Amino acid sequence: MEESRPPTVVALHGRLASDTVPSLEPMLAGLLDEQPRLVVDLSQVAVCDTAGAELLADAARRARERGGELRLAAPSAAVSPWLLVAELMAQIAIFTSVDGAVGADELDLLGPAPCIDELEAWPRPARAFGARRPQWKDWSSRRSSARRRPVSRRP
Repeated sequence: MEESRPPTVVALHGRLASDTVPSLEPMLAGLLDEQPRLVVDLSQVAVCDTAGAELLADAARRARERGGELRLAAPSAAVSPWLLVAELMAQIAIFTSVDGAVGADELDLLGPAPCIDELEAWPRPARAFGARRPQWKDWSSRRSSARRRPVSRRP
């Protein structure tokens, strides 16, 4: 019956940093003890540091130990760089919206699957450019005066 319950949604606001982690850690631990399926809305987080990223990774580990999972939703620009830290966030599902995270919508999935064992069940969305990113040309080295002169068609 616990499996049919929707996950609990928690919206974090402000700072997810070393000065706020001590107060957030017991709150997240208590929620995970009560319901091991948790969605953390990160859209209003203005500051994130290493301690904040470690808090999310520890909460995900705690959820897995209790047979649940932690999903991250709508990461703000402050949190996004920390989601690339492979060791910390490798097994946390990251979604573009809270609704996508609650429903585990694979089309809304941004990051890795929630569990390495379930990679087959959680396909990654197709990338627009395949495995390679487009290579952008650097036009800054060209002379700016060359662009201003009209091109003469005379022989």
